Amino acid sequence: MVESRLPDALDIRDVGAGYGGRRVVDGVSFAVARGDVLALLGGNGSGKSTLLKAITGRIRLMAGAVAIDGVDLAARPEAAKAGFGLAIDPAELPMNLTGRQYLELVASIRRCAPNAWPCGDVVDRLDFGRWLDQPIVAYSLGTRAKTSIAAALLGAPPLLIFDETLNGLDPLAAWEAKAIVRELAASGRHGFVVATHSAEGVPLLCDRAVFIAEGRLLRSWDTPALGEAAAQPGGFEAAVVALLRGMSRRAA
Repeated sequence: MVESRLPDALDIRDVGAGYGGRRVVDGVSFAVARGDVLALLGGNGSGKSTLLKAITGRIRLMAGAVAIDGVDLAARPEAAKAGFGLAIDPAELPMNLTGRQYLELVASIRRCAPNAWPCGDVVDRLDFGRWLDQPIVAYSLGTRAKTSIAAALLGAPPLLIFDETLNGLDPLAAWEAKAIVRELAASGRHGFVVATHSAEGVPLLCDRAVFIAEGRLLRSWDTPALGEAAAQPGGFEAAVVALLRGMSRRAA
């Protein structure tokens, strides 16, 4: 008996999105299968944030289509949004709530228990239990990032999106968070989009990468290409820096 293939965690096709009728992102297409860890790269103003807002339904699409776990975002927005967990920018967390209250709020929206993680006790793994009953406004950047990650994982959604969230973690928490990413990807039940400015660590965590510039997908690397770039002098970071320098020269 042939097993049916699960839908991709994310499939975006010719996506256009922006604000006030002006497109910031245009013609972007890629897919993230379960088991994939995709790095989303780009300089400031590249369109990464706009693209993530379009993928997660925080702004409406101007063109194209987004499917999350096989569910079309435009046609069935509530069902599609149930298929992803977004580790939001720590600055966007509700500062008046405690960490526990925020996790309970997200769990109520996801209709799951406030400790329904797919990888053990995330509060324990990221070591921030002593802060849970303190208001988020009192948290350090790293503790806010831990809270955001823990909330994203609640309910074990097939698509997980980390928006610069790993950058604020201390070395031990960053190690553990990356271990969680690898563990869940290896299970074949989850796909990841990791938006980051830290290109040097991409080949150690991700198996694919895309680079957005001026709202368009300028370059992509599959697993072999990512490994080849990492093996060159300066590693993968040098390849990304070369792209950024080339863009800077064209703009001058």
